[in-house]
Amino acid sequence: MDGAEWSEGEGFHRGFFSSFRIRAGKAVWFHVPFPTPTELQGSATYLDAVSLLFETLDGAQINWMVLQHGGMERLPLTERLREPPAVDVPFDPPELWREYYPASSRRLSVLPIRPRLPMQFGVQLCVMVTAPDAVDGLVRFYGAGVDFADKA
Repeated sequence: MDGAEWSEGEGFHRGFFSSFRIRAGKAVWFHVPFPTPTELQGSATYLDAVSLLFETLDGAQINWMVLQHGGMERLPLTERLREPPAVDVPFDPPELWREYYPASSRRLSVLPIRPRLPMQFGVQLCVMVTAPDAVDGLVRFYGAGVDFADKA
């Protein structure tokens, strides 16, 4: 926990997010697998969109997002070495609990899949995060999701 003698004294370890320090000058991949129904109520399913709720600090950047389908097929969702399009998602905790929440600058990327991808196998979101050359960076993942459709 924050400031405890036995801890490294930094970070909020309260279950709000998954936080990772990225060493200076490095690129790290994170993989988020999703349960993937191939059929719903007798109809084939199609992947419509992928979303990621995240925050980057200390110069870290999300620099590529790719979808893997069936373990081998890679579908780029963003351009390599470019931050994904994202919108701010502010959060104001209730006054009673505010002291237990870290300050945050959450962002949401929603990436449509066009054409929609027919589901035959599982999918996973692959996210490349980089840190600047001079200092370590930090990424926090708050959640990820997928949207399915019943038509191509």
